[in-house]
Amino acid sequence: MFISKRKIKGNTYFYLEDRIDGKKISISLGKKEQVEERIKDAFEKINREKALSNFKKTKKQKIKVLNDNELLALEFLKINYSLLKDFFPQGFKSFKEDEFLRYAQGSTAVEGNSLSLQEAALVIEKGTSIAGKKIEEIKEVENMKLAAEKSIKIREINEKSIKQIHSLIMKGFDEKNPGKYREEPIFITASKVKPPRSDLVPKKMAELINWLEKSGSKNMVEIYSEFHARFEEIHPFVDGNGRTGREILNIMLQNNGYPRAIINLENRGSYIALLERVQVNKEYFKFSKFIYLCLEKRAQEIRQIIDENKKNILLKIMNQALH
Repeated sequence: MFISKRKIKGNTYFYLEDRIDGKKISISLGKKEQVEERIKDAFEKINREKALSNFKKTKKQKIKVLNDNELLALEFLKINYSLLKDFFPQGFKSFKEDEFLRYAQGSTAVEGNSLSLQEAALVIEKGTSIAGKKIEEIKEVENMKLAAEKSIKIREINEKSIKQIHSLIMKGFDEKNPGKYREEPIFITASKVKPPRSDLVPKKMAELINWLEKSGSKNMVEIYSEFHARFEEIHPFVDGNGRTGREILNIMLQNNGYPRAIINLENRGSYIALLERVQVNKEYFKFSKFIYLCLEKRAQEIRQIIDENKKNILLKIMNQALH
């Protein structure tokens, strides 16, 4: 988004411009003395046009669960997330660090890790050991950072990348066979879900990846959510399936312009209950409602940041052209 100038009959006029689907959109801001008064409305209009344009494309996809308001909210989330990244690079960096910390602590806590958010921060940011905590718990949190560093480089989800993430999440737990599919039966505690026999895991995982590759015409949030539910039902590894599955889910979300979906102790009950229900009923697609709610919570946080800093964004845009 930028301001351009045009000479018309000897006068200079300003326009707020951007590109939507490869086409230029241009909104008149009038003469120099009118720019400050008009730019906020023009800024809002361009963002609405972007969201509506992407929403219309999304509506052409196969939608199973999410309604129009939810789909539009997801488009605004991506726009605001992009604004935060583009206009406040240092703030975005600290935002991502805080986001990852909350995600990493939450994802391990779901599996029983007892480190608090502050303790996880010391481990991730300072490499500090925590008195009174098991070395295994500290290593679990450290490994989340290793997996995230690898995740940044992953653009395609396949069996190789899934095994790479698992190998990092389970680094140092050699008895759990990091990066290797299980070769023994496994049971999900207090669940009606029965994962497939170990000899069927390679076949089931190949089928899951094939399903993902053929789902290109469907809504991405719904596909990624369904993938997660299917993956967790297979439970392809001896341990670390939840952490690996949530990291894979977030790789897909982030590669598609979304922030991380944070699953933690606060929403653990809903997460586990819905995951089991959709797996038992073979209605995996319904899990997308839970992921939407996770993203909507992030959307509220990011929207508040953008609203509080909108004046600075507009000033940065104006300064590019007026000074």
